[in-house]
Amino acid sequence: MSTSSAAATQRRYKGRQRTLLAGKLANADATTTIDCVIRNISDTGAMVETTSPHLLSGPLQLLQVKDGVVWDVEIVWRRGNRIGLRLGDRHDLKAGTEAQLKALRAIWSQMALR
Repeated sequence: MSTSSAAATQRRYKGRQRTLLAGKLANADATTTIDCVIRNISDTGAMVETTSPHLLSGPLQLLQVKDGVVWDVEIVWRRGNRIGLRLGDRHDLKAGTEAQLKALRAIWSQMALR
């Protein structure tokens, strides 16, 4: 393990589980969404890949399509097409959703049909 990757691992509170999950990053009102792949995830963070990382800023949400789960996220780092995220509050789209998540629930519903 290189010195920089060892340092990054030490900064994490919990180890991350490797994944290959479809996702979407969305701005606060879900008027802008960007497809992404969730490469690893833990209780506190995730690393995603996207073809358009430069389009993201401000408060974001991460939709994990398979399970219909959304997290409030904060960008911690960017490297090329990869983005490190700090996970905040978790929302289950299968259960009752808050008004601000209606747009993401509609997007998820359409994607889940595929």
